[in-house]
Amino acid sequence: MVSESRIKSDIETLSRAPRNSRENPGHHAFAAQWIAREFESIGLAVSRQVFDIPDQSPDRTGVNIIGSLNEGSGESPIVIGSHYDTVPNSPGADDNASGVAAMLECARTLIESGSSRHITFVAFDAEELQHPAQGLHGSTAYVGAMTESNRPSATIILESVGFSSSIIKQQLPGSFRFLFRRAYNALKLQKFEANSLLILSKGQGRNISRSLERSAQDASIQLPILPLEVPWWMPLIRNLRRSDHAPFWQADIPAVMISDTANFRNPHYHQTSDTAETVDVDLVTRAARMILNTIDRGDI
Repeated sequence: MVSESRIKSDIETLSRAPRNSRENPGHHAFAAQWIAREFESIGLAVSRQVFDIPDQSPDRTGVNIIGSLNEGSGESPIVIGSHYDTVPNSPGADDNASGVAAMLECARTLIESGSSRHITFVAFDAEELQHPAQGLHGSTAYVGAMTESNRPSATIILESVGFSSSIIKQQLPGSFRFLFRRAYNALKLQKFEANSLLILSKGQGRNISRSLERSAQDASIQLPILPLEVPWWMPLIRNLRRSDHAPFWQADIPAVMISDTANFRNPHYHQTSDTAETVDVDLVTRAARMILNTIDRGDI
């Protein structure tokens, strides 16, 4: 039931222009309003969370767009999230219209299939650097406002899931070869081809990661995976906390990040050339199918 054409259309709509709230406030506001309308048309209960972005002059706020499915079911929610803002001057087709499109398609498909699961879809704002402050402000605000009733049992963050290449080889930071043997061995078996998706996990999030990995092997999906599992003793260096999963980790909530690895593969990362034409829509589609398969099996 996942529609590749809907995903393609969503990526094209969002990436018509940069979505940075300081440099491109009009397009940023359009994106927020468009996502809210899409959530409403899908049939989700929509709310907005406004938060202060720190250290801004003049003062500036961000807004998370939240769509809830089966809220009030008594079940702890699953959170599926992706950020919708971009760096200045980048249309952000891969980073991160691809993630938003996959999230929206998961929501549509779950509604169409009559799912009874309690799932919260969140389009996070201010994930990117907000000079002079660092990023992740939308997800930090969301986690900070959580109560026990809406504390998720699992969180899946979609962060740049749409770039592949038959020419470019997949890269990882040099030390990762020794620190993450399972991911490196998987990459080696894949002959370093740039057509996989990385799943980054820590602690209890490893169960989510391995469930997603099983789904990725389904005959209808066949998605190569790089399983990057952070051991309990390892400090969270920058490359391990570069997206909206990090605040969930800090709150001891099981969370994973799914990514095409951004600058370790994509030459258009944070560039004006990050346009819809560079996105592998099939890769985004398979990412959505992997998540839906995992939810359908009840593994999370």
